[in-house]
Amino acid sequence: MLPRLILLFALLTTTAAYWPGLIGPFIFDDASNLEPIRMWLAGKILLTEAIFPQPSYFFSRPVAMASFALNGLISGDSGYGFKLGNLLIHLTCGALGFFVLRRALLLDKRLAAQANLLAALAAAFWLLHPLHASTVLYVVQRMAQLSTLFSLGAVLIFLIGRQQLVDGRTRAGWLNLFLSFPLLLMLGMLSKQNAAVAPAICLALELAYFNKDTRPSRAVATFFSAFVALPSLGLAALLTLAPRTLLATYEEWDFTLWERLLTQPRVLVDYLGMLLFPRGPMMGLYTDDFATSHGLLSPPSTLLSILLLVGVSIAVTVLRRRAPSVFAGWFFFLAAHAVESSFLPVEMYYEHRNYFPAFGLMLAIMGLLALVPAFRTNTLSPRKLGLLAAGGLALVLALGTLGRALVWRDLGTIAQLGARNHPDSMRAQFDVSVWAIWRKDYPTAEQAMRRLTVSHDARNRQMGQMSLVVLNCMRGDNNESLQLLQQAAAANLPKLTIYEAQAFGRLRGITDSTNCSPVKRADVIVALEKILDSAASQPETAAPKYMARYTMASLYASNGQWQSARRHAEISWANGHDLKVGSFLAKICLHEHDTACMRRIISKLDVIIRPFDIQGQEELTDLRRLLAEELAGRAKPEGAQ
Repeated sequence: MLPRLILLFALLTTTAAYWPGLIGPFIFDDASNLEPIRMWLAGKILLTEAIFPQPSYFFSRPVAMASFALNGLISGDSGYGFKLGNLLIHLTCGALGFFVLRRALLLDKRLAAQANLLAALAAAFWLLHPLHASTVLYVVQRMAQLSTLFSLGAVLIFLIGRQQLVDGRTRAGWLNLFLSFPLLLMLGMLSKQNAAVAPAICLALELAYFNKDTRPSRAVATFFSAFVALPSLGLAALLTLAPRTLLATYEEWDFTLWERLLTQPRVLVDYLGMLLFPRGPMMGLYTDDFATSHGLLSPPSTLLSILLLVGVSIAVTVLRRRAPSVFAGWFFFLAAHAVESSFLPVEMYYEHRNYFPAFGLMLAIMGLLALVPAFRTNTLSPRKLGLLAAGGLALVLALGTLGRALVWRDLGTIAQLGARNHPDSMRAQFDVSVWAIWRKDYPTAEQAMRRLTVSHDARNRQMGQMSLVVLNCMRGDNNESLQLLQQAAAANLPKLTIYEAQAFGRLRGITDSTNCSPVKRADVIVALEKILDSAASQPETAAPKYMARYTMASLYASNGQWQSARRHAEISWANGHDLKVGSFLAKICLHEHDTACMRRIISKLDVIIRPFDIQGQEELTDLRRLLAEELAGRAKPEGAQ
């Protein structure tokens, strides 16, 4: 009875703690990810296009997008409705996590008698932990939530099926391991691809709780061969034979594969610190200031973090028989980070990556109780002392989550707190600036950008300079803008990132304004060409590079320099095959009366635009019409009216 009351209390307290944050704004990439849902709700695109917005089905997350579509159908496109949906999924994950942890702890002989209670406490701590606020209240992280939900379901099914094999119920065990498990795994991966870690977590549980005395069978060997060994061999073959398939986007980041591998141990140790000792003010979205490791001693914490992770792994392995839940939980935590904290070229640090792994850490913490000798006091039993301590910890976590939810009610509060605690975060300073501009508080926006211009990071300085040019144009004070533009062009950075590509677009936007003198379109072109030249060694296949090329093409076309516009557009189109670039290049060809060029582009677009892409098909129809009109005009006799 007590475990159920604890879990119910945790669910209700979690709801109360998060409730104030549900009125908060959309942030970061919420708008871009939800745009297909808004367009579907407005009748502009089909449901299939909203659920599969990516040209590549491999990178689509249709289960998550379908949940957004259902959410939008029920509650409209308000942020409140989507955040409430995230909260409901969070509560469901907590409840399902209880059953997973309970199943695991029941297999721990030293803790089985208290499995229900310990699982309830672990689930409560997970539900109330303030680190998860940036997952629950950041709408697009529903993808991570649903991936966690289905991964938990898959792990639970594995534990059930594995026990059925132990009990001799072979048929039921096979059905769970080879039908229910892969179905849940697939649903998880169609929510977010990092659900692929679930089989590795099952391997950690197998090694922790099952041994030769638990009737190993052909089913177990087949299961791990199919879901762990074969995928691992496939991944190794892919990295060996076609490494660019997974590693090509390192071209877009300021760090190398080696630097990422060196940095991630420090990231994991920092995650552990935040989970074990939550520091609310330091939490949030603005972790782009996390320093990259350039060597084992640069910084020294790199080597220390590696030694710590290896040391703990060795210790829990030695203790596996005495404390199997510590072993299971620790390797659950590490395995759950295996996708986003390994070799893949993604951003270094994000809090939401702990959403699923945190269950493993909770299991390991509860497993430590197997090493604690029984004791009694004159006043309180160990059980009462433990419950009292757990209640106090739950209260602290709940208050921390409530504090974060209150911060998440307003973009200005989110950004200002982030900028205060992460002064080197480019994203934080930009968000402060955007928030201030919305309020027409130009001095605050300028202050945020000037902080970037004096940053120790050259890219931050360049972004601050370009952004100040845009801000000066908006407020009609352009005295220093030409100098700032020249300083940005002189940065000589070897790569363009997504930030520069977006800055190119913003600078393109001000060139049509009459409020930006003395900065002319020609000045912007010269500066941006110099920035592009600095990144000459960066492959044109890098997304920021071909996005910047498209902006340059637009600038040149606006300036009447059609040959230069075509050169940039052709490079962008050849490497990105983006619809808007292809359409723009086709219209440049039309301007030059090059119908053969138009035909080639239309043929390519006809292949890459999906049949249910209404907007794409409309654009393709318009290009065909323009081509037909051009050909018809040529066919008219000279002097015909």
